[in-house]
Amino acid sequence: MVVVVVTKFVFRLVKLRGRLGFKPGARFLCCGYLAPSFLKPTPNFMTTTKTDNFNQTLEQISKKAMDLSHSLRSAMDFAFPSVNGARACGRALGLKRQLGWQVYTISHASDYAIVLRSMPKQLGWKLVYNALANKNCSASVLNHLRACIESLELQMNKVAKDRSMLRAVTAGELGSAHQIKTMLRARAAAVRANEFIHGISVQTLLSAFMVGPVGAKGVVDIATVTAFHGVKRSRASAAWPLYYTLECYDPQRSARGVFAKKYSRAKIGALVSDLSTPGVGNTCLRMRKDSQTNVVDLLDRGLDRSEAAHFCFLEHLKSAGSVGAKISQSHAMFLITTPIERAVVQVWLHKSVRIITDPSGSLVSSPNLNRRVMESNTVERLPLEAVAEMIHGPQLPASLRQYASSHQELLRRAAHKLRAPLSEFVAYQLDVANPPWMSMLVLSFDC
Repeated sequence: MVVVVVTKFVFRLVKLRGRLGFKPGARFLCCGYLAPSFLKPTPNFMTTTKTDNFNQTLEQISKKAMDLSHSLRSAMDFAFPSVNGARACGRALGLKRQLGWQVYTISHASDYAIVLRSMPKQLGWKLVYNALANKNCSASVLNHLRACIESLELQMNKVAKDRSMLRAVTAGELGSAHQIKTMLRARAAAVRANEFIHGISVQTLLSAFMVGPVGAKGVVDIATVTAFHGVKRSRASAAWPLYYTLECYDPQRSARGVFAKKYSRAKIGALVSDLSTPGVGNTCLRMRKDSQTNVVDLLDRGLDRSEAAHFCFLEHLKSAGSVGAKISQSHAMFLITTPIERAVVQVWLHKSVRIITDPSGSLVSSPNLNRRVMESNTVERLPLEAVAEMIHGPQLPASLRQYASSHQELLRRAAHKLRAPLSEFVAYQLDVANPPWMSMLVLSFDC
């Protein structure tokens, strides 16, 4: 009798975990494709080993996942061209909140990991088919959607050996509230440790990319604003690489390579002196060449160690990228060069930039402090609990109000360089506590 009771309990626990895997914000990865045995907790599920062909497998799955996202978005636009938001999507399709959230998330995903995490089961897809068909979605669009789903399912069924590694790689999702709490504590401890070891710290990083307006032949300018607030050096040390200047790479103009602005090393051209700590300039900063870009070093001189310093930078690149008829993925990468207690990063897109997917946030390792634009399957994704959210206007979290005026002024000046008022931009924000040193925060979107 005891054995029967335990068996029933385990069975019910597995079923419960399966249901949790499809709730909004749940921490189980692509449970629709994973056997129940995979859902059993393991002591260290993220320390797995890649098979020889894992990178090829991941590339195939990521392509099929994004094909599914684009196909579902086409079906949604065909049936409901004006639907905006997960709740509105669910109401329009007559679906429950959970399934409506999954459909909207997949159709607006800019990352294969988001697609895999949000996949409904077969019954859910059947309800989606019926709902789209009832809204007069064309048969050809539905057939293409069905083919994309079946192709992804077939590919997932072929990769049994790589499922555990896929779970770790696809966005580094953490499996429980306890693991999230543990990771946040670990990151905070790592930042404190690096601050002590290297003798440098930054309280807050505020940074934003601004893209647009779209000009002739789809060419766009890009501006960036970056502010380091609460910079301190606790003891004498060597020059520290604080800020890397803006560089862009456009795959549609790959012959140009990495595109960056040329600066004179005689002065810090990107520094916004009137919004930074007075008198810093060439006193405690130095600009030097670093491969195809430039780096601004923080020198061990000219700063009072008892007081925190503030450094603001603004850059503008003309014809930095292009937005064409072909859908392509764009990445705004924010390099974490220093132990930072809090990073708030944003991407501002002009209304003329037609985005196919909402920007999504991710955290990736950058062991060589390299900001070159890389393919998504060549970087190690790290666990990230934060999500990118749309914001209305140049606002910051309430706890950062003391920096709001300078941030708004930087954005206003950047918009002026792009020759468009700030009100014509739509913004998305990612707020991360204690991001790991030598990593990158990334906001990705399709346009």
